[in-house]
Amino acid sequence: MAPILIETTDLKSCDRKLSIVIPAYNEEHGIKSTLTGLVTRLPKAEIIVVDDGSQDQTAEVVQEFKGVMLVQHPFNRGYGAALKTGMTVANRDFIAWFDADNEHRVDDLIAMANRMTSEPVAAVIGQRQHPGPSPLRSWGKFFIRLFARSLSIQAVKDMNCGLRVFRREVISKYIPLLPNSFSASLTSLIILLERGYPISFHSIELNKRVGVSKVKLSDGFLALMLILRILMLFVPMRIFLRVGLILIGIGVVYGIAIAIIAGRGVPTLAVGLALSGILAAFFGLTADQISQLRLAAYDQPIYRIVHRPTPDCPNDVENI
Repeated sequence: MAPILIETTDLKSCDRKLSIVIPAYNEEHGIKSTLTGLVTRLPKAEIIVVDDGSQDQTAEVVQEFKGVMLVQHPFNRGYGAALKTGMTVANRDFIAWFDADNEHRVDDLIAMANRMTSEPVAAVIGQRQHPGPSPLRSWGKFFIRLFARSLSIQAVKDMNCGLRVFRREVISKYIPLLPNSFSASLTSLIILLERGYPISFHSIELNKRVGVSKVKLSDGFLALMLILRILMLFVPMRIFLRVGLILIGIGVVYGIAIAIIAGRGVPTLAVGLALSGILAAFFGLTADQISQLRLAAYDQPIYRIVHRPTPDCPNDVENI
């Protein structure tokens, strides 16, 4: 993968390079304070609110801000779908995700955007320092991290924080792979980790949320399925090989126990388990080849040409 070239800029330059995508669904009570803070602190940034089929006055509140772009879905499609629409519309070098419920702080966004200009990274991901008020959601996030680590994913403490900043040329390639649900945050992080992009993590604090969270228990189960889906796309051998080795191990141990200890020969079940494991490993090899062919389209170089030689200037050391 080609190195990501960066330019050192100050806050004003960073302001002009930043697109802020805000998914909003029935956020009439929180969107005004959210936009007021962004417009005041980042007046030159491109701010895009994607109204995801709201049934309240969200769109009317957004239209009070003349410098904010409003994009509307005709009906509700989901948090991830709104983010994908916003990123498709965005035109700046950096794309930030920002919640509409006033939970994220503009100071944290500015600090993360500045890190994007000063560090050779593809993304800066927010890390919430304090767990949410819901014990159920905290336990759910714990099990998601545990499941991810069991599959050798570099699971950090907070994998689905909604505040994050990407390089547009990086995240735009993977927009079609992001789900339409709340798991877009988790999926985007796993994609960047599995593709080997450099990432920084930034500690953030949260404001008090305006309104109620729209995340449901079913979104947690969907997140587990999405982890498997992404791994099947990027590294299917990690799943198939483990399944194969487990089946082979069980078959061998069971066969030895029956054949030697019980003295009844190698049972058919043990042979079946071992053969199933071997087949699973071969399926993994086949899936891995298909995966590499599909992923070749995403491995485009990321670079900027910073200097071109003058056409009529000879490449001669004596002329330097």
